[in-house]
Amino acid sequence: MSTTEQAVRIETGTYAVDPVHTQVGFEVKHLGISTFRGSFGGFEGNITVGDEGIVAIEGSIDVSTVAVPEEQLIGHLLSPDFFDAENHPKGTFVSTGVNQVDGETYEVTGNLTLRGVTNPVTLTVEVEGAGIGMDGSSVLSLKANGEVNRNDYGISWGASLDNGAAVVAEKVRLVLTVEAVKAGE
Repeated sequence: MSTTEQAVRIETGTYAVDPVHTQVGFEVKHLGISTFRGSFGGFEGNITVGDEGIVAIEGSIDVSTVAVPEEQLIGHLLSPDFFDAENHPKGTFVSTGVNQVDGETYEVTGNLTLRGVTNPVTLTVEVEGAGIGMDGSSVLSLKANGEVNRNDYGISWGASLDNGAAVVAEKVRLVLTVEAVKAGE
């Protein structure tokens, strides 16, 4: 089997995201002072590794699986004010370019689609590790983050406080920790 030579050794091939050991989340400023966090429980994806390292990443989320600390907010997040889950049940990311910054860090550009709107986004992806799982399968671990403006996707619900601070900020940070298993193993 061919492998890449870098700080973390990764076998070539396609890796499927392991939903049990992966978190797909977001963070957004609330009231201009604190960070509100949420995540999605339904997702899938693939990471393709070539001789030179990661060459492609793609994935999708089921927006109806959004989870936040206050369950009463889920209905509002699924409404047309935010994700509009009834009309746009999936969000997708498909890489269009991968640039290896150093042995463990990549800049991954791609198209993020939410609410039927597609915009380019850049993710910083760090290889946290690679190895062999308990069943003998090749396993890869990544950490990724990026930032989007929710208004660019038609998620424009907003309210402001008397001091002018937004109840929910426009900039949203994407935060992912991914474990993936080499397909066919």
